[in-house]
Amino acid sequence: MSKSPSLRRIQADIRELSFDPSPSFHAAPLENDMFEWHFTIRGAEGTDFEGGIYHGRILLPPEYPFKPPHIIFLTPSGRFEINTKVCLSFSAYHPELWQPAWGIRLILEALISFLPTPADGAIGALDWSSKERKRLAKASQSWKCPHCGPICSLIPELKGKDGDCNNKKASSSYSKEIAELHRLQQQAEANRGGNKQQSSEERDSGENLSGGEDILQMHTPEEEIVFENDEDDIAGDTSELLDGASRDHKEGEATLEGRDSSHTGTPDISSHEVVSESQQTGTNHDVAVGASEEPVAIVPPTPLSRRYDPLLNILIVLLVAICYLLFQKWTELSHELQELEAWEYTQQLEQQNQFGFNEVAKDNAVTEL
Repeated sequence: MSKSPSLRRIQADIRELSFDPSPSFHAAPLENDMFEWHFTIRGAEGTDFEGGIYHGRILLPPEYPFKPPHIIFLTPSGRFEINTKVCLSFSAYHPELWQPAWGIRLILEALISFLPTPADGAIGALDWSSKERKRLAKASQSWKCPHCGPICSLIPELKGKDGDCNNKKASSSYSKEIAELHRLQQQAEANRGGNKQQSSEERDSGENLSGGEDILQMHTPEEEIVFENDEDDIAGDTSELLDGASRDHKEGEATLEGRDSSHTGTPDISSHEVVSESQQTGTNHDVAVGASEEPVAIVPPTPLSRRYDPLLNILIVLLVAICYLLFQKWTELSHELQELEAWEYTQQLEQQNQFGFNEVAKDNAVTEL
């Protein structure tokens, strides 16, 4: 039984690391899970991570090497958060940048080169001070993994010039790929920063629009209150004038005429205000009616329209044609079956006649003897 492409590729990565080990890193899968690797890398010389030994996990997907893995650091370094899936140009956060030709060795070399780079606000990235990173580099040498034990014993110690030669050889073989990974990482972070700026601008514009709506909503109740107060004033003035007119009618004609003149002058104003009020109400009613208009609903097709559907008619014609061909084939087969039965019956009769003829011939021969 052939193995899956993922397992074949994982075994190829294991052979590559075992045949060509490096003093700068070590990686191997777990005994019970080939898709989870534990790696140990050494900090690059001349950086804040010099002398540090950092341990982590590589979680390969079932589609590896066609999809990138997740990378998790377990040792504090001041550059990456621990127990967090970090965002890098060769991790699962950027599947569009991943290439199936990349393997475990390239990932380890890239991790070493990415340690001294700036964080740039990426997921799982830290930007601690140089002093804190150097302190963590010294403390990392005594760190222990629950599965692998002391990480200091997983990679051999550097032996002067031999270690330098091995580092230069390994880095030179993947220098182009690592430079491309750095470029892709910077491009991805730049795009992410542009998206953040655009989203902030959209959010600000949305806040401005919502602020304008709030202002409109704040002014509307005041206008309604003023309008209601005007109605109350008009109603009160009208009732008072009517009461005064009734009293003047009882007092006398002279007083009634004076009151009537004042009474007729005042209602003109109130009637004018009432007319303007009705006009405003009618205008508001028209606006409300226009705003409450709903879009015309689309009428669903009726059963009668489905009968004249050309596609449905074509399917019906094809189905009828298939049924006709099947019936014709069944008729031909039944006819052939009848002919076959008649032929078999004829053969049986011929055999019986031949057998009877042979018996008669034998009897004649016996009688002649």
